[in-house]
Amino acid sequence: MNRQRSVFSIPLVRELSAILVVKLAALFVIAQLFFQSPEQELPAGDRFEQHLGLPSDSTSYQEKSDDQ
Repeated sequence: MNRQRSVFSIPLVRELSAILVVKLAALFVIAQLFFQSPEQELPAGDRFEQHLGLPSDSTSYQEKSDDQ
């Protein structure tokens, strides 16, 4: 009779499966180490101003616009 061989009895499939498991484990560890805790959130206005490199004091902008 014809017995079906397991897919994992083929050496290439075993090696590729082992490599895939190792890579997935490494990816999971890296994700847990570097992306676990979120960044400290700033108020919406401060984030925008900080991104542009502007001072975060919004009153200084109002004073400047009033002077002009």
